[in-house]
Amino acid sequence: MQYGNLERVTETGGRFKKRTGLKMTVIFITALLFLQCKSGTEKNGAGELAEIDVTMDYPRKELYLQDIAKVEYIPFETNDNALMSRSAKIFYVSDDYIIAANIVEGDVFVFDGNGKWKHSFNHKGQGSEEYIYLNSIAFDEKAKEIFVCEWFSSNPKILVYGENGEYNRTLPCPPDFWPNLYNFDDETLFVYDDYGIFNMEGYSNRPYLFMSKKDGSFTDSLNIHLPVRLSNTSVWHGEENGQPMTYSRSMRISYNRSYGKNFLIADWSADTIFRLTPQKELQPMIVRKPPMQSTDPKILLSNFLVTDKFILLGVHKMDYNALKNGEEISQKQLMYDFGTGEINVYRLKNKDIPSSTNVTIMDAITPENTGITMYNAAFLFDLDGKGEAKGDLKELLNTLNEDTNPVLVKIKF
Repeated sequence: MQYGNLERVTETGGRFKKRTGLKMTVIFITALLFLQCKSGTEKNGAGELAEIDVTMDYPRKELYLQDIAKVEYIPFETNDNALMSRSAKIFYVSDDYIIAANIVEGDVFVFDGNGKWKHSFNHKGQGSEEYIYLNSIAFDEKAKEIFVCEWFSSNPKILVYGENGEYNRTLPCPPDFWPNLYNFDDETLFVYDDYGIFNMEGYSNRPYLFMSKKDGSFTDSLNIHLPVRLSNTSVWHGEENGQPMTYSRSMRISYNRSYGKNFLIADWSADTIFRLTPQKELQPMIVRKPPMQSTDPKILLSNFLVTDKFILLGVHKMDYNALKNGEEISQKQLMYDFGTGEINVYRLKNKDIPSSTNVTIMDAITPENTGITMYNAAFLFDLDGKGEAKGDLKELLNTLNEDTNPVLVKIKF
């Protein structure tokens, strides 16, 4: 388990301005639970409302992807215009498109559904049509527009580009607004305001909003009020060269998820998990127990994967001092089976990599019943050298080399 996002920042006018510092990536395999579980006692229009006890111990279960899903390996084409770095992240996957980006370097890549390169661009800079950092990306496949949000400037903004990188327009954002972007419909973005979660100051109690794709105006909001919001970050103060500094180390935990035409609304700070329909209906799915504010230390839930057959839940006991010191954070992953009502502590494995201890489902916008993960080519060739790559994966490696781009694993449940 890796810990990180250790950053140095200076306080500027109530906000935090990023400075260059040591950065390490923290990746947590995480999950979340929703839908019509039969253990609940409350009822709603969507069916029974499940109650999930985050403190309960459940039986353990080991699952192989190939036994419950169709696994497809998609190698990303490698050329001078498409070189994916260690900071590469997948934002969007469909049958026809894959949108990826080198977060640190600022490269945005457009591949087709088979991993063939189509376009790439890099507009990192200080100009009015450029971004400083790739905080969030949404893709409107119908309009073929890419929405890039950047927070780390005095004027946060959302830049809109065509799929080949041509600048189309800018959607201005209000000060102290850090939106995570989701494509909602032809006219609207669904946004989640992350501002204040870092330093727990100035955050919004109503972070779920709808934004016009045309001019950036707010057109609607969700009736979700969060009186207290929790952080995934340990923050402490110090001094460097006589200058006051604020340091942080974060644990990456996802919350909301787009799956097909629906959204899972799963804020860490809320006791209820909702489904948001294309008609903007909020359907309560799960109530956690005990309530968030009654647990000490706080126990956070993280969104992982939703399918028609099962749902995955991540449970993380937040010890901020342990996080600060880079120590292990207590966490477990749960699977709820809709057919049987069974809940297990699960471990997902790949039969083509028998030695792998767990499969990390990545946070990305995907079709229904679909998850993704990604393997670095050098990692795969190292396994192959040890005789640990099997089946379809071993056959694929015969067509690649260690310097190629990563391999996307598309998992259709």
